[in-house]
Amino acid sequence: MTAFNCNGWQIFFYPLFNEQWVELRNRVRILKNDLPKQEFIQHPDAKLLKALNIGIKEKITQDPFTSYFVLQKPLQKYGRLKKMGLTERYRLFFRAFREQKIIIILWLGYPRKEGDKKDCYQFFTKKVENGELPDSINDLRAECELDDSGDNNED
Repeated sequence: MTAFNCNGWQIFFYPLFNEQWVELRNRVRILKNDLPKQEFIQHPDAKLLKALNIGIKEKITQDPFTSYFVLQKPLQKYGRLKKMGLTERYRLFFRAFREQKIIIILWLGYPRKEGDKKDCYQFFTKKVENGELPDSINDLRAECELDDSGDNNED
């Protein structure tokens, strides 16, 4: 995925999210061809793709450090988008770097069900604690660039 700029921020998709993005976008393209317009507009996948586009390009890039994106320890370096157009149980996790003006979209978590072993916060916390997500901006960007499939995200 090639990086793109929005509201003064350079946006990268981490491989974990990029895979989700490409799969969702491909499903939506098929739906657009197969469904009547009104059904397509109401389809959950089409709504989710639209909400992600708005969330990434309009919400997060306004100020990724604002209080409603902030997570608590041990995830304090990360942010998450909830609500703001996303279906209630989805969470979009990201990491922003103020000095470099870079946002890396990491993962779309679902479901959100407190106390559930598969809760997206627990899943994401384990990835962070196990070192599955690089800590440095250089390592994160390198992984994003290694996964560059040449797939343009501007849908």
